[in-house]
Amino acid sequence: MPDAKYFGRKAERCRELLTLARVPEVIEQLRLWAAEFDAEERKRTRREQHKRHGASMLRRRARQRHA
Repeated sequence: MPDAKYFGRKAERCRELLTLARVPEVIEQLRLWAAEFDAEERKRTRREQHKRHGASMLRRRARQRHA
């Protein structure tokens, strides 16, 4: 499953292609994709942070129980 960085790279690539695009429909599509990839990157970042935070809390609780 792609991670947040994957979607960040896709958004950046769309922005790079925007500098070359000349057809209005292509420009609009690249802008749309860049925005969607940015949104997905933010969503995945939050999810990944939540997973890490949740896992660290579980480890802390387990250590407290064994102490």
